Amino acid sequence: MTRNKVLRTILPILITLALGGGLYYYAPPALNIHDSRLWWTVIFLLVIYGFLRLIAGRRTLIENGRPNFKGFLGFAAAAVLAIVFMVIGLFTTPLFFSGRYAQAGQERITTGDFSSEVQVVENGEITDIAIMDTTTAAAMGKRQIGSLGTLATQYELGQFMTTTVTGQAKKVATMGYGGFWKWLNRRGEGIPGYVSVDPVNGSSEYVEFPEPIHYSDTAYFNENIYRHMQFAAPTAYFGNVHFEVDNDGNPYWIATTYAFRVGLTGCPVPNGVLVCDAVTGKTVRYSAEEAPGWVSIVYPADDLIRLVNYAGLYGNGYWNSMMAKTGVYRCTDDYGYKVVGENLNAFTGITSAASDESNIAFILCDEHTGQVRRYDIYGAEEYSAETAAEGLVMNFGYRASFPSLVNVNGSPVYVMALTDDGALIKKYAMVDLQDYTKVVAGDTIQDTWRQFVSKYGSGTAGNVPDMDGTGEVKTIRLTAPVEIAVVEGNSYAYLKAKDGIYRIPVDGNEEVLFISDGEEVELTVYETLREGIFTAGLNK
Repeated sequence: MTRNKVLRTILPILITLALGGGLYYYAPPALNIHDSRLWWTVIFLLVIYGFLRLIAGRRTLIENGRPNFKGFLGFAAAAVLAIVFMVIGLFTTPLFFSGRYAQAGQERITTGDFSSEVQVVENGEITDIAIMDTTTAAAMGKRQIGSLGTLATQYELGQFMTTTVTGQAKKVATMGYGGFWKWLNRRGEGIPGYVSVDPVNGSSEYVEFPEPIHYSDTAYFNENIYRHMQFAAPTAYFGNVHFEVDNDGNPYWIATTYAFRVGLTGCPVPNGVLVCDAVTGKTVRYSAEEAPGWVSIVYPADDLIRLVNYAGLYGNGYWNSMMAKTGVYRCTDDYGYKVVGENLNAFTGITSAASDESNIAFILCDEHTGQVRRYDIYGAEEYSAETAAEGLVMNFGYRASFPSLVNVNGSPVYVMALTDDGALIKKYAMVDLQDYTKVVAGDTIQDTWRQFVSKYGSGTAGNVPDMDGTGEVKTIRLTAPVEIAVVEGNSYAYLKAKDGIYRIPVDGNEEVLFISDGEEVELTVYETLREGIFTAGLNK
């Protein structure tokens, strides 16, 4: 083999390897077969190698009217890998493995009792929920930074994250560099502090780190936190990189690691965390069970809600989720935060496929343990509550934050902040979950609570009339879909059969929401409301 021929053979390989090294440094994928970025990086490099081989060998894909198979080598390898990856991805979707997707969510969900498990509000003291939303917190944080003089021109405020510090909800954001040149000029000094906003009382403060941090999401080269953590744990597939402080105020970057339940990339489930000291860069990998107690987010809310949606969508199979939708439910597309014990919990409602105007339950997702507690309480979905609260202050144009849920004398009640266009909290509102026409607004949380208790007592939970006494047990077959209506603040399901319409209170009979047209059910019929309409209870 001549020297030129050796060079034409080796040169494409060397250039491809050099380009691959540069790509790996710039945007390092996990050295893990489950990381799709690794697959597409290799495929891209094989395509580049194919072109380089053609150029170096002075070949074309067609020579003398025939395919030049030597020229196809890099392209063929890239095509095979791309096809294999896409085929594996197709066959690991819920279409083929709906049971595994559903199981990943079902194993985390347990049923709880709201009145006994959720702390009752005493004297209007609400300290366990993050009433303020992130948009408002960011506006307050920027105003706080603006009061720090020259520091505001040297650094920029990063993204706020909801976390807990010594068991109290906080929204925190570290300062960051405003670009490459600011990083280059100040990297020796590091980042001096962060902003903490109390989402309960609306206060904010700038907090200095015990030592300036050097690893940041706004830093460059080896000090960039994403690159640093991937190099520290080269095989770890991780996401949700965010900033937290421990109970002593020391700064850390936290990332969630994932395992896949189905094939290469199907059904990712959190299985641990990477904890990086923002000052020294020391990174430690923990399993989910071994994560330090002060780490607020081991299981991100988005991941837990996705898993709950898997259980709701695919519990009765993939095709049922697309067609009959028997027993199908999903989470509301937003969430708030509540502290239970010392752990941060995400709160959101659950809506059935039969209705997107009401919630059939709500869940608390513990972001440290990954456990989901479901509370089967039927009522208004969160956006209806927001609309009801905004209606009280329509003349001011205030905007309601996403509500959280509190226990008022055993009854579930939404509470939210009302902000103006400048993201300043102007008022607070409380809305009864089961009857969103019961709503009050006040200047403080305590004032709002006093108004609500004075006007409505403990809310409407338990106000659905009990079906006591004897009744006729009978089996009916539905001739129309279940209809839902609210009468005097109470939610009822109406079941239509050949011999009449049966009204069943939803509270305590949530299963009625999942009955399909044509299905047979057993009822206890109690009395005649008027001709052809009867009150009844669902026999379980």
